[in-house]
Order: sequence, then C-alpha cells, then structure tokens
Amino acid sequence: MRTRPITKRAAGILAVLPLVAAASAPAPTAPLTTLTLHPAHAPPGTEVELRLTGCPAAVAQAASPAFVVPATLAPAPDSPDLHGEARLRTGASPGPHGVTVTCEGHRAARPVTVTVTAPGTGPAPSPTAPVSAGGGGASGPRGDGVTGTGPGLRQAVVGLLLAATAGLAVCLRTRPRRPRPDQDGTP
Repeated sequence: MRTRPITKRAAGILAVLPLVAAASAPAPTAPLTTLTLHPAHAPPGTEVELRLTGCPAAVAQAASPAFVVPATLAPAPDSPDLHGEARLRTGASPGPHGVTVTCEGHRAARPVTVTVTAPGTGPAPSPTAPVSAGGGGASGPRGDGVTGTGPGLRQAVVGLLLAATAGLAVCLRTRPRRPRPDQDGTP
C-alpha cells in the first residue's frame, strides 16, 4: 500500500510548515524613538539629562564612549517618556560622541551625538559659588544696592508690644478665678 509514503510526506510537510511561516513572518521592527540630551554640548565631568520618547518598554539603555557608565532610562512620575542621567567621563576627548539607545532589545533608528567641549568651556556646573543667604542683617549687599540691615526701631517696639500683650493674655488665662461675693457656689 501507498499509505506509508503519503503519511511520511504529510508529516514532513507539517514539520517544515512552522519554519516556513516563521521565515515569512515580518521581522519585529525597532520602535520609532527620539532621544534628546540636555545639554548636548558640555565639558567633561558634566551630568547630561537624557529623555527618550516613543519607547514602549518600561526601561531602556543609553550608552556612549563619552559616558562613565551606560544610563538606565526609566519612566518619570509626571511623563510617559523615559528619563535618565549620564556623567561625561573626565578623560573624554573633545568632539562628538555617538549615543546608542536600546529599547526592547532594538537599537534606536536615529543616530544621536553628545559633544564634549574642551574643559573650561560650555555651561558651568551650578552653583558656582555659595549663595548669598542669611537671616536679616547677616547677608551682604544685594545686587540692587540695598543692604540687609535688620529691623528698625519701629519694628522692635511693635514686636515688644505684641510680646507683652501675649504674655498678659497667658497670665490672665492661667490665673485661678475667685468666686464673687454674691456667688457662694451653692444652688
């Protein structure tokens, strides 16, 4: 009988069919993503903020030869975009450096660069000096020429009067009450 060869052929076709279907299925495509860097031009040692839009994954990675370590991008509480930070290596050579973004195992389609500027150029890390702060007369002259001199005589007198009134109110409130002569306390 010829049933055995037909069965073998049918089994062979059924075994190959999933492979053919997998080969003809469209390959998964990388999601269309956009990476922005702030600042895009910075001296070595600066921290760069990264923002990735269009990545459906919960976490993505951004790597560059200019980064100390690859940056992990995660969702921010107030935005659907992925955010992260990366520090530029202190020994990074000046010039553009490519940034590779991996989202759901795929590389982002658009090339992005971070430009390392020469040390001493570009935005300075902030704050650059201590802040002029202090209470009342402790601060120095302000930029508008007004100096912090503290309260004047009028404010000091008003403050003392308010403190005396508050003290008198506390004394009267805590003083024990004596019954009046017309009230003996009996019904």
